[in-house]
Amino acid sequence: MTVKYNSEALLSNRLLREALWVGKDKYPTCQQYYIELEGLLGFIQAHNRLNSFWPRLAGELPQKRHDALQEIRVGRFLAENGFPIAQWEPRGNGNFIGEYSVQALPSAPVFVEVKSPGWEAQLSQEQRDAGRAEQKKYQNVEGGADDSWRAIRASVQKAYPKFSPSQSNLLVIADDRFMPLATGGNLPAHQALFLPSTALDDEAGYFTTPAFENLGGVALFKQEIQVVLFPEFSEKPLRYEFLLYPNPKARAETALPKKFIETFSWADGSAGSASRP
Repeated sequence: MTVKYNSEALLSNRLLREALWVGKDKYPTCQQYYIELEGLLGFIQAHNRLNSFWPRLAGELPQKRHDALQEIRVGRFLAENGFPIAQWEPRGNGNFIGEYSVQALPSAPVFVEVKSPGWEAQLSQEQRDAGRAEQKKYQNVEGGADDSWRAIRASVQKAYPKFSPSQSNLLVIADDRFMPLATGGNLPAHQALFLPSTALDDEAGYFTTPAFENLGGVALFKQEIQVVLFPEFSEKPLRYEFLLYPNPKARAETALPKKFIETFSWADGSAGSASRP
């Protein structure tokens, strides 16, 4: 029996009717992203957060839409891997708030901050002066000249004031660079966080000293459609990758729960990945 859907009732169709960014880029680029979009919108609707996200999702700027979608992707990914949303917009350090906290029973919830550095940060000053940042992301074969490890450190620096010394804290970097940070595997994170020497910008890795002890860990997140080798597998869904790097210098109060680390790490305790099929 063929299932019939009322397309007018789909949240994704409503967004594509109302969004002011439509036509400014090619999102959603394929059927897999259409399917994912409906799931993401359904996730926040189930949490009564649709109205909170809608202004960014439907506004004029594709980058703000991207940032909002990344926050939702990470939240749904964590929930589907056993860490449901405990609170939206939880209080962090001082007057700062995060994206959400997630349950990690029997431990206390984990405060989560999501940063989504964009490809514009990879442009040279010459490119910026020429208006490249106002153009479409991909033009022919192009990439940025900055170092991946430096982008990770910049995100840590930007987010760090939000992290309270009295609760478990996680920074997720879900970037929109020309080549996602997670594509580089463990090397960029190792250089940024665990390199003991001061060879990079005269700073040792951020997780080699107590300087960032309020941060329990960093995760690199990306979504991708796997390479299709055979036409019969062309409808393969999106794959999410989540590379977790716990901070061995974190305070006991701010460290990530053991259950959380084990879920997203290999058996030997090194940083690993988890995927959403």
